[in-house]
Amino acid sequence: MEYASIALGIGAIIISFVPIVPLQLVGLAMAIAGVVLSRRARKQDYRKDLPCTIGLVSSIAGIVVCAATPVLWVVFAVARTVLG
Repeated sequence: MEYASIALGIGAIIISFVPIVPLQLVGLAMAIAGVVLSRRARKQDYRKDLPCTIGLVSSIAGIVVCAATPVLWVVFAVARTVLG
C-alpha cells in the first residue's frame, strides 16, 4: 500500500504538467488517494514509516501542484471577464 501511495503521488506530479484542467483534477484525486493509502499503511504497520512518509510527501506535493493550475485558471478567467 505504501508503494501505491508513492506511485499515485508521482503520477499526480507528472499529470500536473499536462495543460488540460480536467486531467489535472484527475491528478488531484490520485494525490488524495495517495495520502489516504499512505495513512492507512502507516496505521497497519509502524515499521513502514519511511516509505509511508515518502508517499505522503509526494502525494501532498501532487495535491499542491495539481490544485494550483485549476485555481489560477479560474482566477485568470474571472480577471479577464472583469477587465474586459
